Amino acid sequence: MPMTEKKKKRSWLRSKITFLVLTLVVILGVVGYNYRTDIEMRIIHLKPQPVQKVELGKLGLQLQRFNTPEITSYDVDKILSFVIRDDKFYLALRSQDGDSTAVQAYERQEGSLFPFRNFGKKGTYTISEKMVLSVNIAGNGDVVYVKKGLHTLRDGNDIISLKGNTTATRVAFLPGYEQAYLYGNDNFTLADYRDGAFEKNHPSFLHNRAKPFAGGLTQVRITGKGVIFGGGRIKPNGLNMVEAFTPQGKALQSYGSPIQTDKDSIYNLIDMAVLDHYLVVIDGFTLKFWTREGQYLGNLNSSKMLGDNLNCAKLAPIDGNTLGILAFVRNAQTRLVEIKIFALTFPR
Repeated sequence: MPMTEKKKKRSWLRSKITFLVLTLVVILGVVGYNYRTDIEMRIIHLKPQPVQKVELGKLGLQLQRFNTPEITSYDVDKILSFVIRDDKFYLALRSQDGDSTAVQAYERQEGSLFPFRNFGKKGTYTISEKMVLSVNIAGNGDVVYVKKGLHTLRDGNDIISLKGNTTATRVAFLPGYEQAYLYGNDNFTLADYRDGAFEKNHPSFLHNRAKPFAGGLTQVRITGKGVIFGGGRIKPNGLNMVEAFTPQGKALQSYGSPIQTDKDSIYNLIDMAVLDHYLVVIDGFTLKFWTREGQYLGNLNSSKMLGDNLNCAKLAPIDGNTLGILAFVRNAQTRLVEIKIFALTFPR
């Protein structure tokens, strides 16, 4: 073989080997980065937790705890929000001094929740504002929070709306995320939501303690078809109830007896969630269940159902048939509130 041909062959081999070595280095680098990040985030790759059967009268439910990194809060009232969007789990946790709020995002994989690295810094976005009141997530993943008006965090910008023009403390988006109800502090107003800004805000049908919530509206949930579920006190310092309304504000169905001794009365409404066929309410340390048609199904004690002295703090639908439960227990040694997340699945 001529010398030039041998040189060409040796040069080609060197190039090929160099390319393969560089490719291997890149792959090892990515694997090493992911492994290091996993270690930093204290992610333990575990098998999915066993599914437990839960009986609610004649209804058979399935309960499963997610494997998660360690999630803690300084107190229960610093757990501001629990939102699930497109199989991403978002938690908003206010700091101990109240000077900031950490919004943590997780994605679900085979029974575990892993930090969603495309969100913020390694799955956490820090809002450097004192005493944020609540956090929600818009349809495109923008963080929306309430603090002296409404803020949308988009592409590094803080889009501020209605500053000085609303005392609402929470946001409930309508399907399509082009409008939202702003509620809390006796507000129930409807605003347009465009390009991250809230506009044309005006009172709607439950504003200023309108019936049936003469004692104050505290919870609002809106289904994918636009049905509005409001929860609050029937009268000041009285029992709570939940009412479903059409998008136009016409009452559809009531949940919760106004008589304190009835099993389906709601004494302490902590949170609620609406699935395709069910309504679930946290009443103190108890979960209470109704069909969407208004039939009361019964209740389950939180700590007995979840175990480990856990109590329910927040609810959010994972899908139309599965309820996400954020539960907590205070660690006696560290005094921190430890957070666990569960899925409760209803029969189809």
